[in-house]
Amino acid sequence: METKEGMAVNKRELVDKIEQAIDMVIAVSGRMFRIVRDKEDNLTIAERSHKESIRHYTDTYDLISRYKIDGKPLRDYTEGITIVKYTALLDA
Repeated sequence: METKEGMAVNKRELVDKIEQAIDMVIAVSGRMFRIVRDKEDNLTIAERSHKESIRHYTDTYDLISRYKIDGKPLRDYTEGITIVKYTALLDA
């Protein structure tokens, strides 16, 4: 499944893209968040304008379940998620 940058995605598509990404930026509720995969396959997410918001997770499901935006887990945002920038593992 190919997703163009700037395209809105649903929760399932978001999970698939996080699984395949080494670096991506998503927009949620008018705010930007960067998700990066490290060499050990762990994920880091941070709001782009708030570097102190950096959080580390062991996998995609841990990230979407535990990372909260305005007190709401990322998994609960079923609409309004846009992929702004995307680099797949295979492209890196």
